[in-house]
Order: sequence, then C-alpha cells, then structure tokens
Amino acid sequence: MPNFGFLYRRIILPVGLWVFSLVLLSVQSYQHRKSSPSPFSRAIMGILSYPQKGANFIKEKAQRGWNNYLYLVEVQEQNLGLQKQIALLELENQLLREKAMETERLQSLLGFKNSINFETVTAKIVAWDLSSYAQTFIINLGEEDGIKERQPVISPQGLVGQIIDEPGRPISKHSAYVLLILDRGSRVSVMVQRTRDRAILEGIGKKEHLLIKYLSPEVKLESGDMVITSGLGGIFPAGIEVGKLLSIEGNPFLSSAQGWVQPSVDFFHLEEVLVIIGDKKQ
Repeated sequence: MPNFGFLYRRIILPVGLWVFSLVLLSVQSYQHRKSSPSPFSRAIMGILSYPQKGANFIKEKAQRGWNNYLYLVEVQEQNLGLQKQIALLELENQLLREKAMETERLQSLLGFKNSINFETVTAKIVAWDLSSYAQTFIINLGEEDGIKERQPVISPQGLVGQIIDEPGRPISKHSAYVLLILDRGSRVSVMVQRTRDRAILEGIGKKEHLLIKYLSPEVKLESGDMVITSGLGGIFPAGIEVGKLLSIEGNPFLSSAQGWVQPSVDFFHLEEVLVIIGDKKQ
C-alpha cells in the first residue's frame, strides 16, 4: 500500500503548486493580441476584491467607532465640567441671596437702633436652648463688650428678654445667655397701651402665647389690645412692645382677671438682637 506521505510529497504538493501558479498566471495574463486583461483574470480579481472591500469596511467602521468614542468621552468631560460650573454658580447665587437678606436685616436693625432713645449694641445669636426646662439663647458678646446681667434684649419686633448670669449660664468675655420672656422663670411688668391697666406677664415655656396676670376685675379690654412694658421693676424701660392681647378671663383663685398674649417677636426666626446698655447721651 503506497505511503500517504510519499504521495503528498511526490504528487499532491507539486500539483497544488502548479495549479496555484496557473491561477496567478491567469490573473496576470492579457487577452490574446489585446492590451486588456482576460475575462478569467477579471473574474479572479473580482472575487479577490471582496475580502479587501470587507477588510476596508471593517477598518472604516472601527475607525469611525473609535472616533465617536473619543468624541463622546470628550463631550462627557465637557458636560461634567459644565455641571461643576453650574453647581458653583448656584452655590454662589445662594450665598449672594443670603448675604442680601442679611444686609436687609441689618439695615432694618440699624434703622430701628437709630430710632430709639437707648444706647444699644448689636449681637448675633450663636446658639439656642429651647428645651422644656429653659428658653434661652447665647449671643456673641460678653463682658469685654459691655454686657452685664439684667440688661434688656430687644429686636425691631419688640421685647426679647434679658441678660442672665447664673451657675451654668454665666457671662464670659465674649458670650452671654439671654433669658427669653417665654421662659417659665420670666416676669415682666407690663401695661395695656390703650387702657393703661398694669399687670404682670409670665412665660409658660411656649412660643404661641404668654400669660398676663393680676389685671383689675373691672378691666375692659379688647382682643388685639397692645401690651407694652410699664417701666416698673427697674429692668425693662417703658414703652417696649411685648405682644397683643388674645383673650381675657377671670382667675378662679384670685379676685383678678388674667388673659393670654401673643408675643410680637417671632423667636424662632431671630438671628440678631440689640442689647440695651444705657440711655443715649444727649
């Protein structure tokens, strides 16, 4: 039996090379007596062009896809940069709005400060304690700024409270506690502005209303009557607005009337206050 390796080397390989050479010669051949390629060579070249066209097509697609990828990466980077710029502009706009609001508040406070007959200093609220046990906040002024115990604290809306100095809530060099009129330990001598009836205003630990006590049983008050400081007691000057009368009722334990007062000051939106340190020098 003939050896396959022998047949491959002696017959198959030479024949294959001969056929391949014939194809190459056919591709390069020209028609007899003409200077143009033969139909056979044209057909061979047409067949061989398809792989080349396919390779070129794939190359163009790959190049276009790569270019699009690079473009999208660049666009994404630009979008991220624009988003950062927009975020910074929004933050800057917020800060400018806050600054404008602060300027408006301070201008209003300055106008009020110039309109009253007291020497005052402007203080910023830096901390709050509005627990059920105390109604206080801390300001950024202290001993070195002329702050002393029992000095009245006011705002353009009305009476806020007074400076306190006690264990746990002392006056320091650059800070002090303010006891609000809302606090249960607060007592203010007041009068009804329209009728001049005097009374005592007490805090009950709530922002919605204060208790006005020891009014005359014959008092004839109306809802909406303005309540102001009376000037008695030696702490609060007379004439500072405190709030509006909501209702009046009899006291079941005393032979006097009492009622409820809505504070003039919006305590939970206070940011700056004035501390009265004396009368204005004439």
